[in-house]
Amino acid sequence: MTTPLIREYMKRMFENDSDPTQIVFFDVSGTSMAKPLDDWKYWLVNSRPPFDRCAAIYRGATGKHGDHDLVVLTIGSDPEKGIAVQVSTGRPGTTLANRPALAYSVVDGELKIYSGEKDRPLSNADISAITGCAAIFYQTLAAGIEAYRPEVAPTFTNRRKIAQGKKPSYDWHTVIIEPQKPKSESLGGTHASPRLHDRRGHLRKYKSGKTGWVKACKVGNAALGTVFHDYEVRAA
Repeated sequence: MTTPLIREYMKRMFENDSDPTQIVFFDVSGTSMAKPLDDWKYWLVNSRPPFDRCAAIYRGATGKHGDHDLVVLTIGSDPEKGIAVQVSTGRPGTTLANRPALAYSVVDGELKIYSGEKDRPLSNADISAITGCAAIFYQTLAAGIEAYRPEVAPTFTNRRKIAQGKKPSYDWHTVIIEPQKPKSESLGGTHASPRLHDRRGHLRKYKSGKTGWVKACKVGNAALGTVFHDYEVRAA
């Protein structure tokens, strides 16, 4: 089951006729989301969102302003192609205000930042706030966190609701994101091959000290069957 804060924001998506199944939700209220990072550039250059659409939701103190809600939406998972970031803030229970959209890319280790809205130029304060929130989100992922992906429950009632143009009920799937644990290279062996399953893209640190991105792929032995399950993502 997901957290009350995520359920609240999913309900808001219902009311705005948005599809929550397109987003993986993270409740980061227990983190230091409201505190700026000195090494924000490091996290943007060396990290990436684990899914194409992520929503990190924070509720808590924000400096002198008391409790606030903060939502960080990331779109895209490949920094070379570009990642968009939208940050929204406001008092709990109110309509949140959006900062201007921002996009960034990382090519050959160099960070480039772009404005996502021509009629709303980015100020230095906007850039600092948006990139800082994204960096703290990535730091949270590296430390390990649970996330939640909603899916339409495959029931007769839901099929009837959808046919009638009504909103369906949802099941939640827990997504475990944890730091990558060091492990030795395989030298061969006699252990049984796993069944065919998806392995999501992830960062990998090599013996040389360099970090590279391992693309998503299918692994295992198809002859033993296929496994469908929630994803476990390990970030270096």
